[in-house]
Amino acid sequence: MKYIMASVGALFSMPLLAAVTTTAPVTFNGEVSIGVISNSALSIDELDEVSSQADSGIEKNAAVAGVWQVNEQAKISTSYRFQAQDYNEFDAFDLSLHQVSVDASYKWQQKALGLRYDGAKAILAGERFLTFQQASMYLGTYLQPSTFLRTSAKVKRKQFAHVTDRDADAYGANASLFHFINDGKTMFMLAVSADKENAVDPQFSHYSYGVNTKFSQKFTALGFAQTAALAWRFQSKDFQSVSHEQLSNQQMSSRDEHQHVFQAQWQLAFNRYLALESQLEYGDYRSQLDSQTYSQTKSSLAIKAKF
Repeated sequence: MKYIMASVGALFSMPLLAAVTTTAPVTFNGEVSIGVISNSALSIDELDEVSSQADSGIEKNAAVAGVWQVNEQAKISTSYRFQAQDYNEFDAFDLSLHQVSVDASYKWQQKALGLRYDGAKAILAGERFLTFQQASMYLGTYLQPSTFLRTSAKVKRKQFAHVTDRDADAYGANASLFHFINDGKTMFMLAVSADKENAVDPQFSHYSYGVNTKFSQKFTALGFAQTAALAWRFQSKDFQSVSHEQLSNQQMSSRDEHQHVFQAQWQLAFNRYLALESQLEYGDYRSQLDSQTYSQTKSSLAIKAKF
């Protein structure tokens, strides 16, 4: 399911939970949530498995993070997150994710330089499925008081428990621009990325590039603080070639892929500790292989507690 790498990528692209301004030398915080999910087309993207079956289930999340403010310039942050999706009928698509991160940064003037490590382990249908590791170096710069640019270079490795021909090393770069207005209540984000992945089996090696955009707005309605967001993500993968058994004479066929994913998110905070969150996502996945061309609609509604 595309949820695996999308969830990992989302975590890596966001600040740690505990990355807040504080005068305390060491701080901790966390969150837990539980909710319902619906998926119109169950899939395991990492194995090229796409099902026309739809299902619903329960999604659980828990996270804890800490920050050690070494001095006014240096900071070390760590986090752990657990995510689980349990479907009602199709247990083969049940997924659990364990994710950890360590981030060390140093600020001077209007800049911040950092090193970061991220690791993830995916368990599919109760069995170890995928291990993912990423190391990155980033530079953040305030171009203006309300405009922030973050650039990064990264190296990645993914290892599968059974399909080792898909094991791969990769490297890439990313640039994200954030602009805030209305006293920080309104945010615009634009990000571009490029990656090169080298798999054990060359047919799974590819170049990829992507574009992410997001708009979010904080507001108060009916006496409750709320946040609404719209996002769009595009990714294109240029594969070398693939042996397609359905083609006559075992011809080699290109399997380039293009993905458009649209998201709408809404959060209603009952107080500083408890919130209701919902998300609707539509994905359009196209490939030169018919088996990898499909659309998918996912939705979720959850209650979240922070501490």
